[in-house]
Amino acid sequence: RDTQKLAQRVYKQIQPIIGIKAIIIALEGPLGAGKTTFTKALAKHLGVTDPVLSPTFVLHGEYGRLDHLDLWRVDQPQELIDLGLLRMVTDKKVIIIEWAEKACQEILRFADQAEIMWIKFEYGDRPNERRISLENLSH
Repeated sequence: RDTQKLAQRVYKQIQPIIGIKAIIIALEGPLGAGKTTFTKALAKHLGVTDPVLSPTFVLHGEYGRLDHLDLWRVDQPQELIDLGLLRMVTDKKVIIIEWAEKACQEILRFADQAEIMWIKFEYGDRPNERRISLENLSH
């Protein structure tokens, strides 16, 4: 439920600049911590009607203004660039990157061209509890 609220809060924050500037939302956290749940919730706010699937095996899902990348199976950070991140930034897309910690430096290279939000999901002390922190890394 808090993940849904976070998605709504992030949407309200980015909504004024959608289509004006690229927005990179970098998601970090362990398996099952809520990254894809957050992505699905944010996609709804962005008007995505197609089912948003975890792109673990295809690495990249495209939903209109939203690009969804999953770096779980990426071995080299450079692969993020090979997936077309520069084009997505140039096209002023909303880009959600799961497992972003695997390509932190590549993502931060776009800090002058895109709004970058880094969201870290962690397990809490109780079952089903999550700790989520959000940091805006843009210049």
